[in-house]
Amino acid sequence: MSKLDIIIPVYNEDENIIRLLKALENKILCNFRILICYDSDNDKTLKQIKNNKVIDKELLFIKNPKQGPNSAIIQGINASQAEIILVYMADDFENIKIINNMIKLIEQGNDLVIPSRFIPGGKMIGGKKIKKKITIIGSYLIYYVAGIPYKDCTNAFKMFSKNLKEKINLDSTMGFTFALELTAKAYFLKLKITEIPSIWIEAKNRKSNFKIFKWLPYYIYWLIYSLVNSYIFKIKNFSKESF
Repeated sequence: MSKLDIIIPVYNEDENIIRLLKALENKILCNFRILICYDSDNDKTLKQIKNNKVIDKELLFIKNPKQGPNSAIIQGINASQAEIILVYMADDFENIKIINNMIKLIEQGNDLVIPSRFIPGGKMIGGKKIKKKITIIGSYLIYYVAGIPYKDCTNAFKMFSKNLKEKINLDSTMGFTFALELTAKAYFLKLKITEIPSIWIEAKNRKSNFKIFKWLPYYIYWLIYSLVNSYIFKIKNFSKESF
């Protein structure tokens, strides 16, 4: 059994995938396998991988029957058997260098490691201004209104333990809302969470698959979920401290 499973949701990532897989193999120090999560058998990513002898690591192809990145990621999480699970984007070449440190943090007892674009050392570079603004506003609402004390709960780039996976069920369906759901549920279960800086660079001349207005209601749903459960969480803790 591999120590680490890397879940990569793909949608025609044929221009990035070979370079990414080779970079992961060169940089990650522990034993790992890669779960390629896809919607369609016609996805160009699959052809690119299958036509090349890419890396000397186990590659598992997970078809998503429900369509969309969130469901694809959850299919990958459900298929994982490793002690550590990483969700990673196919076009992210910047953050490979922090993966080994994230593994150490899980080994030290953390159940969830959140790479954050909004703490000192973190950045969000490029991309549409509207996407940036909504992401920043959402993150601040989660932090200041819902009271979940992490600055980048919506970042889909996450590493977590098998222990966390076994303690929660993921119910989110659209966008990358699993990231907020995962963080909120881990926090309300009082699991150990840590946040480290990360840099997201939106590739120039790349069409983003992020469907802001289609997915926004689902992010609002999980924001409300976080807000309601945060108040319940505080009331329970207050009651315990009072008696």
